[in-house]
Amino acid sequence: MLPVSNERGPSLAVQRFRGIPTNEIPAVVPLQLVLAQTDAIAVWISGALVYSTCMTFSIEASVQSTDRFLGMYGFGKPESGHTPAMLLGFEDAHGTLATNLPGKRTGLTANGGGGSGVHNRTGLVLAPVPPAGDLQVYFAWPHFGLDETKHVLDAGEFESAAEQVVTLWDEVDPATAAQIDINDRTTPEIEIPSSGWFATAFELQKPPPPDPHAPRRVNFAFVQQDSPNE
Repeated sequence: MLPVSNERGPSLAVQRFRGIPTNEIPAVVPLQLVLAQTDAIAVWISGALVYSTCMTFSIEASVQSTDRFLGMYGFGKPESGHTPAMLLGFEDAHGTLATNLPGKRTGLTANGGGGSGVHNRTGLVLAPVPPAGDLQVYFAWPHFGLDETKHVLDAGEFESAAEQVVTLWDEVDPATAAQIDINDRTTPEIEIPSSGWFATAFELQKPPPPDPHAPRRVNFAFVQQDSPNE
């Protein structure tokens, strides 16, 4: 059974998420939450950025060895060549749930990621910004023998940070804001100011001119000659 955090009981978020705001500079909240740590695997959450309508963060995992890539996506979409996915969920002070479980869409969505065989990072978006109070974080990864655990964060930090978000300009329609000619394949030249720090650094990083007295490397091209018997 799902835990009940208020009299109304848990519920699913129904707000339509329009994406991470592109007209805002987010506020940063220091966040490092270790979800699991054993001799074989460690999983943790870090890097919270708070916007007016959502927050983003990363969940990372490292293992000592593996025969498959780490399945860190979820949402009922198994990935070939990966382990079964981890399970991640949130319940805020109002009882609103957000998970990467299959089924109805909730306030948790994927936001890119990458990594190697023994380490992976997945970006996630949680919307809306959790209200002040306890934010319960649930985690499990049965494939690695990690049973369900619960961690509690103070969501008041996220709600307060939302007030520090800088709005750059009025919200624009992405469909009309980006007028990019995808057929333009021109390669631009690097533009360096004629004076200043970058100009000095550029001069220092220039490779030295070739030494005219240095021995030259000769590449011999071997040409196959026809045999006189052919």
